[in-house]
Amino acid sequence: MPRRGGNMKVKAARVIITGASQGIGRAIALEFGRRGARLALAARSRPALEELAGLINADGGSAIVIPTDVTDADAVEHLAQEAVSELGGIDILVNNAGIGITAPIGDASSADVEAVFRLNVLAAAAAIRAVVPTMRAQHDGMIINISSMAGKVVIPRIGYYSASKFALTAIGDALRMEEAHRGIKVMNVFPGTTRSNFGENRLGARGRQAHQRFPPVTAEKVAQRIAQAVERNQRSVYVSWIPDRAAVAANWLAAWAVSAVLRGWARRAET
Repeated sequence: MPRRGGNMKVKAARVIITGASQGIGRAIALEFGRRGARLALAARSRPALEELAGLINADGGSAIVIPTDVTDADAVEHLAQEAVSELGGIDILVNNAGIGITAPIGDASSADVEAVFRLNVLAAAAAIRAVVPTMRAQHDGMIINISSMAGKVVIPRIGYYSASKFALTAIGDALRMEEAHRGIKVMNVFPGTTRSNFGENRLGARGRQAHQRFPPVTAEKVAQRIAQAVERNQRSVYVSWIPDRAAVAANWLAAWAVSAVLRGWARRAET
């Protein structure tokens, strides 16, 4: 794996990015491509992936397209095998594919809840299992899980989404402890509200949510922070001090106050 002073370099790294066709995944692909990574782009939409790969390759980068439904375990295994065949190995997996849901815990449809956990948790875990054998054989590798600030602070009306991101964070933390002696590193990323089409694709209610009180950051800023964090070997990545880090600190120091504020937002959302 490309290294700099014991830390990984994005340049020349062989990278799988799931959910690469839009939003944060697309921004990560463009940022990593500019930095010289060799990319395997995965999502369901071949045309969107081919358009993205064309941009990356035209800009001097290197990207191949592997259309994949990551909720299909066999397809995920094929993705890993194709990446190894085409790139010669896998240095980084970016577990980015995900979906949101806005609905009270007692009102969400079972189909929506299952869809959220299938994509946000089970598919991500399947991708990890698919790439870990290659990384173990290399004695090197990095798993990057795109969690959420909702995976650090429980937020009403997106409780199922929050739970899925808490689960993904826990998987990443456990994986880090289990695989560190084999040279595999794990990074959990906690973006706050991001300017992308993520909200348009979420399940349940649409529109601006009560907790979205601060201007969103761009997907490009999230991608830049992740690229920097790879080379600094960071375990946890936050995009902004305010509100992201401040919210985590407030929740740790005065969870009762944070909970009171969120309860108020939840009540107002019902009116």
